[in-house]
Amino acid sequence: MNTYVIGIDGGGSHTRVAVADGAGQLLSYVQKGGCNRYHDSNAEQHVLGGIAEALQQAGIKVEQVAAIQAGMAGLDRDEEFAWADGVLAQTGISGRRSAVNDTHIAHAAAFNGRPGIVAIGGTGSLILARTEQENWLRNDQFGHYAPTAARFLSYDTVHSVLAGRYEQEDQSFIEQILAYWNVRSVSELAALGAAGFAEHKQAMNRKFSQMAPLVTEAAIQQIPLAMKVCDSAADTAVVGIRLLASCFQSKQVPYTLTGSCLTSSYMEAAVQKGLGQNNSTTGREFHYITSELPAIGGALLDAYQMAGIEVNQGTPAALQEQLKRYEA
Repeated sequence: MNTYVIGIDGGGSHTRVAVADGAGQLLSYVQKGGCNRYHDSNAEQHVLGGIAEALQQAGIKVEQVAAIQAGMAGLDRDEEFAWADGVLAQTGISGRRSAVNDTHIAHAAAFNGRPGIVAIGGTGSLILARTEQENWLRNDQFGHYAPTAARFLSYDTVHSVLAGRYEQEDQSFIEQILAYWNVRSVSELAALGAAGFAEHKQAMNRKFSQMAPLVTEAAIQQIPLAMKVCDSAADTAVVGIRLLASCFQSKQVPYTLTGSCLTSSYMEAAVQKGLGQNNSTTGREFHYITSELPAIGGALLDAYQMAGIEVNQGTPAALQEQLKRYEA
C-alpha cells in the first residue's frame, strides 16, 4: 500500500514541496521559485523540479506516492486548473492528484476541515470560507475583490505620490520610494511610470510586490500616506470577511489571516479593529485564529485525507514542529 504523501504550497514568490509518510513524519522539504504562471515564466519547472528533488531527498519513487495536494496561486478558472492538472500529470504519480487555489491549503492549515474564513494577502489576494454546511465560498463569487496583495499596496502608494496626495509628514517616506525606484524626483518617477515602470508586466508586478515591505513598515511608523493605503486595503478585507460570514448560521465566526501583507502587524491590527466594530447590525462576533501550522502542512493534511490515510489528533502538531525548521 502506498503510504507517502506530497504537499505543495505554491505562491507567487516560492514553491514549497514536502514529502511525509503515513505516520506524519516529514521526509523532505524543498523550496523553489514561484509557481504562479502569470508572475513567473518558469512556474512549471519550479513545480516539477521541486517535486523531483523532494522525492529524491526522501528516497521515494513516484509509484509510492498515495496522494499529492498542490495549493497553487493563480488557480481560478477552468483553464488554469487544467494547466495545473497537466503539470502534476507529468510527474508520473499514479496516486490521487489534486490542484487547488493556495487559499484552500491555508484554510486546511488553520481549521483542518472546520468552518471558518481565511483571508490571504501576500503575492496574491483572496478570501475563502467553509460554512457549517461544508460549502466553499469565495469573495469573488460575490463580485468582491480585496486588493491586499503586495503589489496593490505599492500601486496605491505610488499612484498617490504621483497624484500629489500626500502630506509634509510623508516626505521621508517619499524619499525612500524614490530611492527604491532609483529616481531623484517625483517627476522622474512619473516619467518612469509613463514608460511602464519595467520592461514587461511580470517584471513590473515583481518590482511593485517587492516594494510592499516599505509600505507596511511605514504604516507601523505612523507615516500618514502608508497608513491611509493600508487602512483602505484592510477595510476591503473586512468587507470581504463580513460578506462571507453572512452565509454562516452561527453568530460566532472564526477567521484567520495569512500572507506577508495581511499578517504585518499594522494590517493585522486594522482588520481586527474593523471586524470588532458595528456588529450590532448583524449580531456576529468574529474570533481571530492564529494558524501555527504553515500552509504546506494544510496541503499534507489534505493529501492524507485524499489517500484515505487516517491521521491521529497529534499529527498537525507533529507536522508543525517539524516544519518549523524550514519555515523560520
